[in-house]
Amino acid sequence: MKARLLSFLLAVLLLGGCSYFHRRQQNRKVDPYRKLSPPVAYELIRDNPEMLILDLRKPGEYNGESGHLRRARNIPVDRLPYRLLEISTYRTETFLVYCRGGDPCGAEGVADLRSSGFENVILMDGGIDAWIRSGFKTVLPANIAGQINQKPLMPLKPGEKSRPAPEIEVPEVPLPPPPPR
Repeated sequence: MKARLLSFLLAVLLLGGCSYFHRRQQNRKVDPYRKLSPPVAYELIRDNPEMLILDLRKPGEYNGESGHLRRARNIPVDRLPYRLLEISTYRTETFLVYCRGGDPCGAEGVADLRSSGFENVILMDGGIDAWIRSGFKTVLPANIAGQINQKPLMPLKPGEKSRPAPEIEVPEVPLPPPPPR
């Protein structure tokens, strides 16, 4: 009698624990795409020199003070649906996308790409901000690199008018050819 009662209580505890574990797993949010930390993204880029890298930020940010990843192609997330033809040869290839850290533009871009048939899209977690915090270098336009190296960026003095951002002309870099099949 005691053995049956003990086995019954043990079974109830085990089943209760399993349902608790199952509920916890259901509450976890799982992204429908892959994310990589900047160090892993760096290794992926280094090992795949022909891989497409998309920067989903606006051109001013792409060419701004934080710079961009070497070989990155700038297609702003709001223009992405209109420019999918440019990257259609990469539909079956694995490629990396990134944005700023802390905003949903990267996830929005990945969702647009996946809904358009790009299945192997990887998002760099934390975006360009996490890349820089991890100690990796970015590419800066020559005029900004010169400003940063020559003098520190100073805040405006009281009463001083804001200085306009310099116009930056960066030639479009053609996409690298897709790898041979």
